This record gives sequence, C-alpha cells and structure tokens, in this order.
Amino acid sequence: MECGYDPQIPSQETNSDEYPRDEYCFFYGTLQDLDRLSLVLRTANPPPMRRARVTGYEVKLWGPYPATVDKPRSSVNGMVCGLLSPIQLELLAAYETEEYELRSCLIDILNDDDSVERTIEGVMFMWAGQPEELREGTFDLKQWKKDQEMMELD
Repeated sequence: MECGYDPQIPSQETNSDEYPRDEYCFFYGTLQDLDRLSLVLRTANPPPMRRARVTGYEVKLWGPYPATVDKPRSSVNGMVCGLLSPIQLELLAAYETEEYELRSCLIDILNDDDSVERTIEGVMFMWAGQPEELREGTFDLKQWKKDQEMMELD
C-alpha cells in the first residue's frame, strides 16, 4: 500500500471527477493508524473514525499489506472514516497505488458489543492487481506499527 510512498509527491495523477462528492471510507489496513492517516491526508487532525465492518469480502495479503477481495458470506473488520472530500480521496488513492481501486460498499458501523448500529453507503480500496499476487493471511495493525518503529530506528 505505501511501497515507496512519499507524502510530498503523489504517486499517481488522479482526477477529482472520479470522486465527485464527500464519502465515508472504510479502512482495514495501515490507514486505521491515525498517525499514518494524518500523514497521508496532510493534516494534524484526522477525521473521526469508528469501528466498522463490511460484508461480502475477505482480506488477503500482498506482501505485508492487506488487500480485500470479494467473498460472499465473509466479512472484514476495520474502521470507517468520514466524511472525506474528493481531494482527500485523491490523496488516499495516491497512497494506495494503482494496485488498489476505490469501490462502493455498504459499511456497518459497530457498537461496543459488535452489534450493528447502522449501515451506511461508502467506499473502500479493493485489490485491483492480479489474484496470484495475493496470499492467504491476516493483517496485524499492532505488529505493523512495531515493524514501522523498528525501521525508523535503522
């Protein structure tokens, strides 16, 4: 997802016509981390986030990074963030690289007991690369953060 990411230089050109309105966005990987989200959105104060889930998808791994693919009767837990402006969605698209595409989805906002408070329309970045590039596995945000801290020490 952020392979070679430089917050100063967008990794790809995006067209704001692709994202014509503010959207809720579901995150299931590194963007659940508020520090990373703030860096990508170039803001000191990231938008509010809530625990959430999307149904009809599963997570696989592309290297160390998670990627969602369609899978009926499966679900992915993460965070919902919003509302994000078209410009913020462009920044996220640059971060995610061309291996991911923004797709519409239904997002269940979760209560503390994991029951669904309500369902909203939103978007999420899904895998757009070749299926054979993915492997089975799960993404551990805490481990990713530890790995990032270790890399910063090098």
